[in-house]
Amino acid sequence: MSEYKGIKGFQVTTRTDDPVPYAQALVDNPYVGSWSSGGALNTARSAMGSAGDATNNLTISGETSTNVANVESYNGTAHTEIADVNTARRNTAGFGTSTAAYLMSGYTGSFPTDVESWNGSSWTETTEINTGRAGTVASGTTTAGLFAIGNDGSGKLGNTEIWNGSAWTEVNDTNTSRNNGAGSGGTSGSTAALVFAGDTPAPARTGATEVWNGSSWTEVNDLNTARFERPGGSGTSTSGLCYGGNTTTYVTNTESWDGTSWTEVNDMATGRGKPGNTPSSSNNTTALAAGGELTASPSKQSITEEWAFTGLDPSTTPAADYADAITGDFYYNSTTGQFKTVNTGGAPIGSWSSGGSLNTARNSLAPAQAGTQTLSLGFGGETPGGNSALTESYDGTSWTETGDLNTARQGVAGAGTYTSALAFGGGTPSISALTEEFNGTSWTESGDLNTARYGHKGAGTQTAGLAFAGTTGGSNRQTATEKYDGTSWTEVNDLNAGRTDVGSLGPTQSTAMCAGGNTSPGANFTNAVENFDGTSWTEVSDTNANKHSAAGAGTTTLGIIFGGNIPSVTAATESWNGSSWTEVADLATARSALGGNGTSTSGIAFGGNEPSRSSATEEWTAADFLIKTVTTS
Repeated sequence: MSEYKGIKGFQVTTRTDDPVPYAQALVDNPYVGSWSSGGALNTARSAMGSAGDATNNLTISGETSTNVANVESYNGTAHTEIADVNTARRNTAGFGTSTAAYLMSGYTGSFPTDVESWNGSSWTETTEINTGRAGTVASGTTTAGLFAIGNDGSGKLGNTEIWNGSAWTEVNDTNTSRNNGAGSGGTSGSTAALVFAGDTPAPARTGATEVWNGSSWTEVNDLNTARFERPGGSGTSTSGLCYGGNTTTYVTNTESWDGTSWTEVNDMATGRGKPGNTPSSSNNTTALAAGGELTASPSKQSITEEWAFTGLDPSTTPAADYADAITGDFYYNSTTGQFKTVNTGGAPIGSWSSGGSLNTARNSLAPAQAGTQTLSLGFGGETPGGNSALTESYDGTSWTETGDLNTARQGVAGAGTYTSALAFGGGTPSISALTEEFNGTSWTESGDLNTARYGHKGAGTQTAGLAFAGTTGGSNRQTATEKYDGTSWTEVNDLNAGRTDVGSLGPTQSTAMCAGGNTSPGANFTNAVENFDGTSWTEVSDTNANKHSAAGAGTTTLGIIFGGNIPSVTAATESWNGSSWTEVADLATARSALGGNGTSTSGIAFGGNEPSRSSATEEWTAADFLIKTVTTS
């Protein structure tokens, strides 16, 4: 008889609830920023200087009905009045911390060069700046600061000065002269800062953004909403925030900067200009908007709003924090009295998040179908000006324009990767059979399709491509399928049903999917799906919705189809597990005629119609799993 101690096995974990997979936890508790009410200022005002961060902040000077010298300290809960500055002023700027700060220039009736330093208890006049001005921005520390832009009474300025702890030095100007803009730089302001928004000499509200590298300013991607009247600016040159300001009215718009582009995020509760801010914030996750002004009466405000993130931060909260993170886990649910396992193969639970925008908004563009979420290519399409030859490459953060197609076209199809792509067919505006090959820099014409068409799809690589579906015009919906060998196209077995504006999956020549589409002129949409095995097409399970002009990511065994028209634009996303379709999380923005590629757990959607032409990019992140009950009978 065997001894019990000699029998080897494993310990079964007991749980009262089924685990929530990490991907689902992220969906249930997303990491997002939002504004909430904070402690009000004691003195309502606008056009102040600021120093510190969101929980240790100074609101300095400003304007009520006249210039004031008041200074208030914020501890994350309430404002407390402390020692006044020596000279009352407005439209000034400051940097440093709540215990060691500087306040520079501003408007007193003139434009003084005065600078005052704060030691935690009192203000002392110190070394003056070179150019007195108002409507400025500042960032940095008491030994390494930056002071830029403004108006000295003669016009808008691009002047920039650097502080080294003992003297101010004039350095290179911003590219765009302006005042009443905003900036961010945190404690690295003298070597790395950002200037954005403002009023230019036109005069005009601007969204122009420039980054400082310690010696010069470089223009980068603009704000989505141009504005002036000193919107709030917080964070650093790579992780910043812009909030409030004035377009033609005071706005609540908030935008987040990731080092490459601006993304609109949750709005403030109260739109206003000239609020106090947090020049020493270390990133875009915390900020303070104190006071400011409105066009409505009373104009000067005491309200304070705090910006903070809540939810699970995927960059700092590892999946390992969740006991369910291990595929293959076996446990006993004491509530249901069942043994269960965590398996792969379920519908992916995930979500779409914003990525860097295309440089040029357009629809009916093509992806390099074998691209990934972080290495993607989009080309061709239609802009308000007509057919486009533009090609843009995505690196996971931003899109960069590269060599144009030789022939501008929309409704084009693609195959290959971001450095080795294939473009074929499309409308030029005539229906085209043209094929072009991309080498990572430029396009070269190659052998034509046998059947000229547009609204078709592609799969495969540059030397082993596949073209299917589409239209040759009018009511002629195509079943034609062609293979490319790197030189020429050869006709192979047709689709079972002709259609155009289809969705697709499958990055190879021998494994592809044709999903949905339009079967004849008018709103004759289908949900029919066919899979190609390298030789012939076979009908498989239909999608849940009839639609056309969708995009896809993944393979013929694991993939997602998203967007499209049913007949209005849709944000719906459906997941394919090789046998059936399941509806999963929607796109943030409904659209059709978009580009897409990647995998079932790491996809990308870009461009399209919403219904106007879009530059938006969204990234899909998910994990596929399935919790199964173990039967013991």
